[in-house]
Amino acid sequence: MSVIAWHICLCNKRLPPRQKELKMKATEAEPTLRRMLSEAGFDFSNPSPMLAWQVFKAFAGQPVKCADDGLLFECGVYEFTGEPLFHFDLCRQFEIEVNGEYDHMEQLHCRLTCKPTEALKSLETNLWAYDFQSMPAFFDAVENLPEFKTAVAHPTWQCEVEQNEV
Repeated sequence: MSVIAWHICLCNKRLPPRQKELKMKATEAEPTLRRMLSEAGFDFSNPSPMLAWQVFKAFAGQPVKCADDGLLFECGVYEFTGEPLFHFDLCRQFEIEVNGEYDHMEQLHCRLTCKPTEALKSLETNLWAYDFQSMPAFFDAVENLPEFKTAVAHPTWQCEVEQNEV
């Protein structure tokens, strides 16, 4: 199913059909997201947070073999690299079990960063999809955040996609 078809299913407040044989392994999530970004025309040298968000929403509908699967939107100024940067972070978290027992968590981030401007400095929020009844409700809540609206209007970003055990 194409990225657009997945997005249409999510916008219509229904999940796309899932077949067990189509579930990707958690280790396949990062290359899948990168492929979907590329297919959507995402330019890593001049990234668009709105296009990243649209692709992330479609990616969220891709089933993954894991015990639990969560979505997080987070933004704010953080100094993870030693320098203060504004982060617009789209995260998908996977709980991994081995032999039916908890083993670890992995997080896949599509993280856009920029130098904090006056408009961005005071913005900070995070929302977990767990707090909503459906993915579309989560997506709507994120898109209605003033922090989201302000951040996506910012013109200059850097982007990295990475998956790590947490």
